[in-house]
Amino acid sequence: MKIIISGGGDVGVYLAKLLEQEFHDIILIDIQKEKLEFVEKNLGIATVLGDSTSYKVLKEAQVEEADLLISVTSIESTNIISTLIGKKMGAKYTIARINNMEYLIDKTTLDLRDLGIDDLISPESLAAREIKYILKSPALTETFDIDGGKLTLMGLYLDRDSPVINQTIAETSYLNPDKLFMIVALNRKGKTIIPRGNTKLYQGDHVYFISKEEGKNKVLAYAGKKPLQIKNVLVVGGSRTGKYIAHRLSKYYDIKLIEKDQEKSNFLALNLPKVQIVNGNGTDVSLLQEEGIKNYDAFVSVTGNAETNIFSCLVAKELGVKKTIAMVENIGLFDHSQKIGVDTLINKKLAAANFIFRNIQKGNVFSHLYGIDAEIMEFTVKKNSRISQKPIMELDLPENVVISGVIRKDKGYITLGDFHLKPNDRVMVFALQQSMKKVEACFK
Repeated sequence: MKIIISGGGDVGVYLAKLLEQEFHDIILIDIQKEKLEFVEKNLGIATVLGDSTSYKVLKEAQVEEADLLISVTSIESTNIISTLIGKKMGAKYTIARINNMEYLIDKTTLDLRDLGIDDLISPESLAAREIKYILKSPALTETFDIDGGKLTLMGLYLDRDSPVINQTIAETSYLNPDKLFMIVALNRKGKTIIPRGNTKLYQGDHVYFISKEEGKNKVLAYAGKKPLQIKNVLVVGGSRTGKYIAHRLSKYYDIKLIEKDQEKSNFLALNLPKVQIVNGNGTDVSLLQEEGIKNYDAFVSVTGNAETNIFSCLVAKELGVKKTIAMVENIGLFDHSQKIGVDTLINKKLAAANFIFRNIQKGNVFSHLYGIDAEIMEFTVKKNSRISQKPIMELDLPENVVISGVIRKDKGYITLGDFHLKPNDRVMVFALQQSMKKVEACFK
């Protein structure tokens, strides 16, 4: 597959980093020479210097041979024009990053897909979706459904109240007698571990589970966490991101939004009728107390300043809010969210890159997780495949690989050691990147 990425910012570079592990024919276009030099040095992919709205630049990138053209610059008009021209010049599939929510919400007036753009992505929309998922299960750091919820991937931190601290996974099996979930990966002090039965669990471990629907609350009990229902949310920051998040969440929760700019507050009050708007500083303790912060179940800070977001969440936590979410730019902070004191960190640009990545890779790589140097891959077991001839515990799987779940005849299964794969099973596999090629060989 030949892929052209327009935009050497955070979204484009992170996306290129994800894709270059699987595809080798990738070209990145940007107008800044320094960004291209960084990409060439660190990723080793081809680059083209120039404006992707120029047909000459697109021709130099061989857009007529491209299977996929993705335009993710910070300028919406550039992305729209680039993909329209690229499609006209022969690109088979085009994706444009947009900022204007009208293109997503009101498709009856103008649907850009009718003009030749195959798909649209919005970092703000994806950040809102991510926050919505988190608030559905606030004890978790990450969660998303596999095949409509037949299985669910769940991430959480083990704290000092967890009953499994300082025990091996095998020793904790009594907490999972019905085999409703399994641990598939953990991050410990920045290192990714694909666990085995003798892997010991420690306070501070960021643990990922695969669970059946009826096992979700069992996972929380296993980690010593209590289910929490969110009814009202306080949002700080009335930027484009904050506005869309408040708009989307107001369908499910009582929302109050604090914005320090008076003019912007007036605009939000007119355009978000279901949201209570407060003009003020979200880091002002007296204001937060005045607005009854102790009565809120969740606090989401999405101003344009990461430090403000983190500090606001720390204040909210100190004042009694159970769930805090901060938007940050620095992805290096993700491994340290628990130390910082914020429950969950989000990055809208990484959310966009991961969304594109999952859609490009559908049918193979299912997802890439923050802070985890591993991926979930999906394979279908072929008839007479050697991997279906023995229970999982007897398979000679590569190191740092775990079979983490199966969809069989429209039903999800947890695949512990005695599970036997069958032809046509859709198998979820967690693997470190260096083991992916060996995993693929197992399913041939």
